[in-house]
Amino acid sequence: MNGFERLTQRELQVALLVASGLSDREIAERLLVARRTAEWHVEQILAKFGLRSRSQIAALVTQAETLGLPLGETKRPHAELPTPAAAFLGYRAEASPKEILETMRNLRSSPGDETDARREERLTALAEAGYNPVIVGYVYSTALRAVAPRFPNTQFAILDDSKPSSDHPNVTSLIFADHEGSYLVGAIAAQASKAGVLGFVGGADVPFIARFHAGYVAGAAAAKPGIAVIVKYLADPPKFAGFANAVKAREVAAAMYEAGADVIYHAAGGSGAGVFQAAKAAGRLAIGVDSDQYLTAQVEVKSTILTSMLKRVDAGVRRYIWAMNQRSSFPRVARFDLANDGVGYSTSNPIVHPYVTKAESLRDLIVAGKIKVPASP
Repeated sequence: MNGFERLTQRELQVALLVASGLSDREIAERLLVARRTAEWHVEQILAKFGLRSRSQIAALVTQAETLGLPLGETKRPHAELPTPAAAFLGYRAEASPKEILETMRNLRSSPGDETDARREERLTALAEAGYNPVIVGYVYSTALRAVAPRFPNTQFAILDDSKPSSDHPNVTSLIFADHEGSYLVGAIAAQASKAGVLGFVGGADVPFIARFHAGYVAGAAAAKPGIAVIVKYLADPPKFAGFANAVKAREVAAAMYEAGADVIYHAAGGSGAGVFQAAKAAGRLAIGVDSDQYLTAQVEVKSTILTSMLKRVDAGVRRYIWAMNQRSSFPRVARFDLANDGVGYSTSNPIVHPYVTKAESLRDLIVAGKIKVPASP
């Protein structure tokens, strides 16, 4: 039992929306209920789990999804949450999923304005509790450099940052070729565009999100030379709140559509819901990220999601954990790209099918080394 069986189906829906970064008002709009009703459901979830904050709800949902635990009949893909929202995962081989979830109840997923000192405290708590290995997201890079030397017998892994592994022998970097997957959805977007103008919305102006930006622009140019791309980031480091601000994302995307864009790609985590809402309002198209968001989006916006750039974080993390558990060799910097299906794009929405042939031909050229996709704008 994972604890989520205590929730009603409606409460489970609300928990998943909280984990996606939606506010009570946005949840109410999604579920067509009063705001006070949404607030009441959140209060019930907190009470049933003995939690104190919305971010603790997000941490529980993230942990359960990463472990592959069932969350009712939601059919929500594992690891749908973006890396910045899925702040970290502690793993101890002898711990049961229930024990891991119990530990996670006392930990919060990382909000955008959290300090590195607080992140150090969390990593220290995981290491002292015996979790080994410990996997963290990009926003934990500075904290990891401080904590890893103090726990030489604990193995750490970090997503989307190769620097810590070069300095610390107990750190592994899990690097995803976001730019390669983004290149393909950029080519798809350009083919689908009638206006010759695209948009890109990034959660924060950091190097790993810049990879999405660079690949998207390059792929679009490959499919339709001269096409324009409007680019906007929702936050600047050290702030990362742009990954959980659907209201701002909706405003930014609406302005892009107003300026002539007819397809917008987001790499903004939970904020992406706002991009989909803006697409629906404008009668335009959007592109999701990380998982196949056509399968998980609300019914009213599904038709706007042309495709999604697939970043298979769950598969990468599981390969790493398996190797650590089996004491098998594993590269200090592990790369997940088009060649090993670490990234890709979705084809669930039938409207993308006319553009797949071109995308697949570009994929073959990238895998063969005949196209080198830029990793920075």
